[in-house]
Amino acid sequence: MLRFFRVNDPYRLVIIFILMILIRFVQSYFIGDQSHFGLKWLLLGDWLNQGYSMYSEAFDYTGPIAVLFYKYLTFLLGRTEFIHYGVSSLVIIFQAGIFNQLLLRNKAFDENSYLPAFLYVILMVSVPDFMTLSPQLLSLTFVLMSLRNVLRRIDNQVTDELFLNSGIYIGVATMIYLPAIVFLIVFLFALILFSTAVARRLILYLFSFLLVFALCSLYFYWRDDLSIFFDSYITQNFILSAQSNLSIVEGLIISSGLIVIFLLSILKTWSSSRLTNFQQKIQQVIWLMFLGAGGTFFLSNEKALHELVFLIPGIAYFWTYYFILLKRRVFRFLMPVLMVLGLLAFSFYSYENLYVPLEIQRNEAPKERTMILGENIDYYADIPAYTPCFHNILTERAFHGLEYYGSAGRLYKLLEKTEPDYIIDEIDIIDKLFYRFPIIEESYEAVDQKKYRKINN
Repeated sequence: MLRFFRVNDPYRLVIIFILMILIRFVQSYFIGDQSHFGLKWLLLGDWLNQGYSMYSEAFDYTGPIAVLFYKYLTFLLGRTEFIHYGVSSLVIIFQAGIFNQLLLRNKAFDENSYLPAFLYVILMVSVPDFMTLSPQLLSLTFVLMSLRNVLRRIDNQVTDELFLNSGIYIGVATMIYLPAIVFLIVFLFALILFSTAVARRLILYLFSFLLVFALCSLYFYWRDDLSIFFDSYITQNFILSAQSNLSIVEGLIISSGLIVIFLLSILKTWSSSRLTNFQQKIQQVIWLMFLGAGGTFFLSNEKALHELVFLIPGIAYFWTYYFILLKRRVFRFLMPVLMVLGLLAFSFYSYENLYVPLEIQRNEAPKERTMILGENIDYYADIPAYTPCFHNILTERAFHGLEYYGSAGRLYKLLEKTEPDYIIDEIDIIDKLFYRFPIIEESYEAVDQKKYRKINN
């Protein structure tokens, strides 16, 4: 089954991409709806594309480069789930190519093939949340690009550009998804442990990382939003309580296929593998990647399945070893069929039976412009985004700022700019808003316990 991919032919990536599209087309039959997080990223792009600013006019903790990507993706191609799934497919195949290339270039295995890329894609499509165009998925792209440079340095290729580019890639990954900063430490440790990098180049690595952070900070300073950027993205990203639509048991069930494959691959590798000195270093770096993936999950306030995407390169690496080390002909035929098809079949089952808690609950689309003060973004599943509120705690913090002149001024300008026909107050802050701005209170009348309608003069 896998013999077709066990050749060193770059055109195999085209076949892998076609297979991924076919698999995802079949999966679409089982997908009931998109997830809450997937809808949030779609709405963020829609909201910012309407001319609003991140953090000061969009209350969320998503990374600045990620939301910039969502914004211009919406601007160029519109707000559709299909576009996000299509772009995520391109991102995944690009990652598979990078991952396969870095293993080929560094001779990680005794044979040169595109089997790692094929298994990488199979693992990616095996869990529902990996299909979304998440900040985690975007961030992983730059983590892999940095890993490629780190392995080149461990292979005794010495240029300043390797350290400079590695730091820039990790900096971009961190500005997409903050917990990816763990890989800055992981790769720094790998450079020190497995190479003879001099202090000047290590400082260059750290400097290039800080350069990306400084440029993002300079942008928000120019917009007079630097303090909001630090609070919403840096501070709150680490201290917000975790949110997830799945229990631990449900998450383990959906990802059980990945767990089984990983354990089987590890046992086979440890019992049969004979590695060269450099191959051992590569494997040790992959283990450090696993630690980094665990660190991102620990630091994240989204304890959801899409967090596990950072584990995929490591699992694909060991799974490739598992198939290469199979010796008996019957096992070399049966095990790929059982494991690959079994993993895909279970993903179909998980979509239809286990993924229900993650799905959004659609509402009837109203004609009026309605602003939800709360985190009920499901309201906008079929209509344009019309709220700055994408996270409850950050929304409450923003309106708590009514006590301060600067924050109050920003909120007033935001409400003046949006002029919603209806306001639905789900977090009980409307009284504070009306107290601070009597002119707004005069413009709205209560039509329900938490619903207010604009008075047409």
